[in-house]
Parts: sequence; structure tokens; C-alpha cells
Amino acid sequence: HKDDFRVKKNMWKITILSILFSSAVGEYILSAQGQNCWDACYDIGQNCNPVINTNNSIEIFRSLGVNCVPDMQPWWAEDQPGFVTGREDPNYGKCVGFIDVPAAVHCSSYFKTSRRLCRCDKPKPKKFFSTGCAGCPVGPQENTYFAYTLANNGDHGVLNHMWTTYDHTTDAGMILRYYVDGEKTPSITFTPSLGSGVGFFDQSAPWGNEWIGKGSDDGGWFNNFRVPFQKSLRVTAQHMGSIQGFYIILRGAVNMPITIGGTLLPKTAKLNQFVTNNLFSPLAFVTLAHVTSGPGAFWMHTIQVESGDMNFLEGCYHVYTDGDYEWPGTLLSTGTEDYFDSAWYFNAGEFRLPVSGFTHLSNNNGKIQWSAYRFHDQDPLFFDDGFKLDWRNGDVLDKAGIKCLALNGSLAGNPTASNVIAYAWVYTW
Repeated sequence: HKDDFRVKKNMWKITILSILFSSAVGEYILSAQGQNCWDACYDIGQNCNPVINTNNSIEIFRSLGVNCVPDMQPWWAEDQPGFVTGREDPNYGKCVGFIDVPAAVHCSSYFKTSRRLCRCDKPKPKKFFSTGCAGCPVGPQENTYFAYTLANNGDHGVLNHMWTTYDHTTDAGMILRYYVDGEKTPSITFTPSLGSGVGFFDQSAPWGNEWIGKGSDDGGWFNNFRVPFQKSLRVTAQHMGSIQGFYIILRGAVNMPITIGGTLLPKTAKLNQFVTNNLFSPLAFVTLAHVTSGPGAFWMHTIQVESGDMNFLEGCYHVYTDGDYEWPGTLLSTGTEDYFDSAWYFNAGEFRLPVSGFTHLSNNNGKIQWSAYRFHDQDPLFFDDGFKLDWRNGDVLDKAGIKCLALNGSLAGNPTASNVIAYAWVYTW
């Protein structure tokens, strides 16, 4: 017990010394055990620099208060150089991987029993930022693949490009998350395929427009959504299984203007994502986005539906703004396929156009599977004080045979229960 107390006391001293050293020099710190360098630098308001210069010596560790046994084996893993602090590790107490360190070591790597030696730079004014991770592992534990803190000079940042690829057979398990301005809960969470407007992991390619697309038969998903932030941005990836060949590029600009329909958004605007994932009964109203108060603009919507037949497409879209929730609100479409700029149950087939797209249709053991996307850049939907978007799973006709305006009436077809996964993207300020 006394030995445990000494270890904890020494670890506390090391942590304090690392922070002091970082503040004085602006370069090297030790991460927490099992933490990567993106997060370690982000936690102290700085940015990870992948260049580690040890001069094949443990002097940096000693300057941080670490009393370790030098391991003379040359660098062999991306989570090095590091100090092994996990007692269960056979290298416990050693400083490892400080000899023959490569020219740069990726900031995303970590090892559960080690504290990485990280180089952190104080934020500097820049015009753009970018990073990439080529062939990195990703698994069930959420991990940071990019973290960026702006210089404290009044700038704001805009993430404007995400591209990723990996074995398409693992598409179903991939999740990306964006944490904006120190959020503990991410405001944006998506699968790369549905985030690019495609449901059911449809691999049709190549195609693309100004905002989204897919450039390869095997992965190659991209989107150019403008994600503004005022202080910092952190991007993580997670896979419900485990893959080794994960590639991602993230890029953005500083003080980049964001416009919708030619209207400049305030630099304090925030992109909010609403996620729907549930089973809905026939004629149920599905709320796809709900901003309770304040101004903003509805920008983009992606939806995938699995249902017993195609009659869910009879459902109409309704919008309620500025605190007025009286039925029927503002009618946004005369049917689902009409909202996506098609007609008659998409009888011309799939398409992927600049404003809208019909991206998937299949029959899986008697279940219809369908997906589509639509942007509202050409026809912007601005609001002053709150916004609510509803879609109906099928619809009814009134006694005159008119659809979309009646709460009750005769069924349009025979809609069934539908599994719905949908994203709605709304700027607020």
C-alpha cells in the first residue's frame, strides 16, 4: 500500500511537471496513460506537432520528472516514444521508442499502458488547417484523429472537407463525430455513407456534386459541409468491429464565409445535426428537426426508410416556424418523392443531382429499402425564432381527394410500419 501511494504521488508530480514544462517551453508533455497526443495537446489548448526530436536520449523524459529505465530498442510503434506506466505491461517503468524516432509520428496513436511523449505547439494564426491519417487502425474505442485549436485573436474556423475510405464491407460499423468548441457531447455524429446522402451502404460510384459524393468503388466518401467553430474542433472515429486500413482527410479554412442562398451567415453560426433512428407506425408524424427558439436556416436532409411497400412515399413534409405549430404549418411537399424533385414513386430511376438525389432502392426479403438527400441552398429556409420539420409515414386524402392537408381521411395506398434513419442539418445563431 505504501508503494502504491508513492507511485500515485510520483505520477502526480510528473503530471504537474509536464504541464509546467509545456507552459515554459511550449513543446513536450506526457499524455495521460492510454491517451493520444491529439487529445493531450487539445486538453492544454495547444495543437499536436508530429515531429519528435529526442536525439536518441531520455533527457526529455528526465526534464519532465520521469525516472525510467531506458529501453535501448529502436522505435517500433506509432504510440512511441512513451513511458510505460501500466503495471501489467512487461515494460513497466521503461522509457521506450526514443531511439531512431521517424521524422514524424502520427498524433492519433496510443497504447493502453503507456503515456506518450507529445509535442504541442501554441496556436498560431493560419489561413487553413489540414490533416490526414493513412492506413490507421480504428476499433470499438472512440479515438481522436484530429484536434485543432484556433489562435486567440478573434478568428473563427470552418471545417470544409472530409474524405474517408476503408474496406466497404466494414461500412456498417463506422462512426465519425465532431466536437465543436469543447463539447462533451458531439453536435455531429454520422456514418460516412449516410452523411454523404446514401442509405443502406450503397456502393454505387463514382458520383459527386458540390457538397457530397463517392469517388471509388471501395469507400471514397466525401462531404464538404461547412462546420463553423469559434475556438476548437475535435474529430473522432469509431468502428463497432475493428479495421486496420482506415484513411481520412480533414481540411478547413480560417475566417471563411458561409452562405446559404447567397445570404451570408453570421460568423457565430453553428451547424446542428438532428438524428432520427426509430420504427414508426403507419401515418405517424416523424419530427426530423426541432429548434425550439432562436434564428437559423434549415440546410440539408438525408433519409433512409425500410418498409413493407412504397406507400410511405405518399407522406408529405410540413414545416413550423417562429413558434407557430398550428396544423398544417407550411406545406413543403406534396409527397415524399416530390420533395426530392422526382415524381410518381421515382419512376425514372436513381439519380444524384446537385440539389437532390435518390440514392438507393432495393427489396430485401420483402422489405423495401430506399434513401434520398436534398439541399436547401437554392431554396433556403430561414427562420427567426424556432423551426420544426415533420415528415409523415404515408398520408391520407380528404373527402375531396386532396392529400397533405387532412389529419384523418382515406388512406393513400396501404402504408406499413417503417424503420427510419434520417439526418437533418440546421444552422443556428
